[in-house]
Amino acid sequence: MKRNSALILLFFLAVTFFSCSKVTPASFWKKYYGHFLVEEISDQGPSGGHRAIYWKGDKDNVFSSTNVIEFANKNGWELADSSKFTDEQSNKWIYGDKPIFPLSHTGFSDSIKNNSTYQYFPRWFSGEVKLYKFKTAWAAIEPGSDNSNEENGFVLLSKDNNEMIIYHLWGE
Repeated sequence: MKRNSALILLFFLAVTFFSCSKVTPASFWKKYYGHFLVEEISDQGPSGGHRAIYWKGDKDNVFSSTNVIEFANKNGWELADSSKFTDEQSNKWIYGDKPIFPLSHTGFSDSIKNNSTYQYFPRWFSGEVKLYKFKTAWAAIEPGSDNSNEENGFVLLSKDNNEMIIYHLWGE
């Protein structure tokens, strides 16, 4: 009996160890150009979580959209859409007098609302940006409803491609 218990424990430990990247949403991004990673915000709980990771390169064009999309696809994120925003547009993304990325459980919105979820997504750079929206294997559920959204992973690239931020929100 002890042998069976030990085998079961060993099995669960192995599963946990080898599936870590699936257990922690978007953690695979920490492996992307790790030497340029500047800051990470991550919080996971029993009903959901959020992650924001910021990179800053040492020259222009460090982060190419092709490479970013390829890396995301390889890790289960599927490109859904892309958009460009001018300096004037992105500078309106303010919440509590701080620059943010306007992401909530209903998704990204260029028009700012009063939503406390925005505070989890700082915008570390300003100016003209390119935004890539991804469908992830995780769903964001609008609180108090059954509405879910799987297009909840985002990559923001600076105009000169030397700064990059990923944003991910999942759960309730």
